[in-house]
Amino acid sequence: MARDLAAGAERRPHWPDVRLAVMADLLRAKFLQHPDLAEVLLATGDGRIHYRFANSPFWDTRDSARRNWIGRLLELVRAELVAERVGFQL
Repeated sequence: MARDLAAGAERRPHWPDVRLAVMADLLRAKFLQHPDLAEVLLATGDGRIHYRFANSPFWDTRDSARRNWIGRLLELVRAELVAERVGFQL
């Protein structure tokens, strides 16, 4: 459903330049609003996160040619959560 809505939507100017920052902010908001999900993310420790649900060569990692940006951003948000827990101000 979301994909269908997005397909018909007008593209934001310079989307390729801002999409990583926008997605990082969305993920931060998600885990701030849902502490139970933040706990699940933190429980992954320091392991690599491979995201496989977007069916997008940019966002997921179904094969070696894909970039896995969602996985990388989840790792970033996880590191920020860990830093906040030990009292480091971001």
